[in-house]
Amino acid sequence: MVSRSFKVLLVFAVVALLGLSPAATAQTSGPTTIFKPTAAAGYVDPGVMYARSITLHHNGEANGTVVSTFEVYRNAGAPVFPVYRSGDAGKSWTYVSQVTDTVNGYGLRWNPEIYELPAPLGTLPAGTLLVSGLSVPADLSSTEILLYASTDIGKTWKLLSSVAKGGAASVADPNTPIWEPVLLMHDGKLIVYYSDQRDNAKHSQKLVHQVTTNGRTWGPVTDDVAYPAQRARPGMATVAQLPGGRWIMTYEYCGAPQGSCPVYYKIATDPEKFLQAEDQQIILDDGTKPCCQPFVVWTPAGGPQGTIVVSDGGQTALAVNTAGGDPAQWRSQASNAPGGYSRGLMVLPDGVTVMSVTGGYHDSTYLNTVEFALDHVAPGLSNGATYTLTNEQSGLNLGVTGTSVVQQSTGAPWVLTRQPSGYFTVADAGRVLSVVGASTLDGAWLELRTPAPGSATQEWAVAQQPDGTFELVNRKSGKLLTAWSTAPVTQGPDTGGRHQRWTLHQTARPDLTTGDFTIRNALGRYLEIPGGSTAPGTQADQWWYANQPWHLWHFAAADGGYRILNAKSGLALTDTHPAITQAAVDTGNAQQVWTVASGGDRTVIRNVGSGRVVTIANGSPSDLAKAVSWAELGTPDQAWTVRRIN
Repeated sequence: MVSRSFKVLLVFAVVALLGLSPAATAQTSGPTTIFKPTAAAGYVDPGVMYARSITLHHNGEANGTVVSTFEVYRNAGAPVFPVYRSGDAGKSWTYVSQVTDTVNGYGLRWNPEIYELPAPLGTLPAGTLLVSGLSVPADLSSTEILLYASTDIGKTWKLLSSVAKGGAASVADPNTPIWEPVLLMHDGKLIVYYSDQRDNAKHSQKLVHQVTTNGRTWGPVTDDVAYPAQRARPGMATVAQLPGGRWIMTYEYCGAPQGSCPVYYKIATDPEKFLQAEDQQIILDDGTKPCCQPFVVWTPAGGPQGTIVVSDGGQTALAVNTAGGDPAQWRSQASNAPGGYSRGLMVLPDGVTVMSVTGGYHDSTYLNTVEFALDHVAPGLSNGATYTLTNEQSGLNLGVTGTSVVQQSTGAPWVLTRQPSGYFTVADAGRVLSVVGASTLDGAWLELRTPAPGSATQEWAVAQQPDGTFELVNRKSGKLLTAWSTAPVTQGPDTGGRHQRWTLHQTARPDLTTGDFTIRNALGRYLEIPGGSTAPGTQADQWWYANQPWHLWHFAAADGGYRILNAKSGLALTDTHPAITQAAVDTGNAQQVWTVASGGDRTVIRNVGSGRVVTIANGSPSDLAKAVSWAELGTPDQAWTVRRIN
């Protein structure tokens, strides 16, 4: 654990006061408030910290709900972990409950972790919420990791067990505390990883884990990261599953040979056997070396090995790796999220958006705010576009006969529209794909129904897989859209089979005059205005991700086509041959009008005034390569995919 000040620890009765926070209004990207403490309500610096969020996937109608918790600092009473929920992907938040220390009465002071069981554990059903954290007295004389469970989506909490006990809460040797629990279920067992100073004669700190099959009794302590030097302090582990039966653990390595607390990681084939795995430092393509309090998630979208995303406490940028963790392939992606101590990450149901949540910086001399932002980390669906869905096993398309959903040689045109929950509706002629009787059973048939906004049985997670196909997962049942040969289309458990994979082919764009759009070429690069410049005359170029306003575009109808306006500058793309630049809107200038001619998923963007098309100079795949107007050549740098992201 990175050294933190423990002076502001006369914390904390929140009780009803937490429920008074006004609901937040989420934005597509920038920071949105979950909870803001006030001095009038008794909060003292830093107010809040160490925020965590999860999305529910195993709770029926409540699936898609985001649940968040964090540390609180008040001038009286025992500390607790408040629990907030959002049913609209973060647009608004409601206080639900608080997790209290029912064992020692000291209070749950630090390091909250929240987790949803993906499968039964002992007598606990799938969907049970777990919260762990540190029970620490006001005099900091001991540390204890407690584990609580909720079977009513966070309304009430019951103690499951004490995981482990440690000594005084001080990072200085020879103290023996424990810190920073992290939960993961694998192979029928619940694993709790944590930082451990109890073997202090040999290790100032190491990373360890224990396992349980019932949540109540725990196995022996097993080392995960332990360096030979006594002064070494690996800490703050997080773990995510990768494809191919692999697992990644990120952690800070305080006392590393290079100094400070750089971010390291290990990749293992078993989440209980990290000790033998090779360690690697994360070094980004811009030469920066992330420091401190990392958090890792993985999404299958973004390429053949999906996308690993890591945050850290030393910068707001994210570390992104689409090469399975290859140490030479980490790239820096600017984030919309505020900085903070131990920011949490969570992948939204669309598989391409990451929510970064922060409780602010530790030891701040002001009251922090719990807030989040959204970052786009991979290409996704075009919201509101029309697609055909082709089953990978049968080769047939998803179609409709009456209200029944079947497989056909031609199939239906399906409009996929993102909902406030972050899931999609899949519609044909105004009717939406639903499960018959809202069933959660394996083998339930599919049908078309009149839309019922917010209905979980009518919403689907539509996330791209590493091979480029898609899985469609029903929000309510958590089961996959399944097609056996030519039999009727049903829902079923995830078997990893080709009969549950679908190829999506876009047949019609959404309305171009509403929403934010990315413009990505076949080189895998996005059209942008470099550095977010608002200066007229700035030449457009390409970049490897699309996450900031200057990477996004608006389309405005014009005679014979569209003006394409940068979302940051508001200026219009203009053919100033050979360069394509941005300029103030001139309604009489045909060099600012473009046609968008689609051939399937690929689009040629042609200037009405000149007849030339948007091209990347010399067909370069490099970041910052300039955009020029040129004769149509049919090359990849002239083939664009236009996606509406909201």
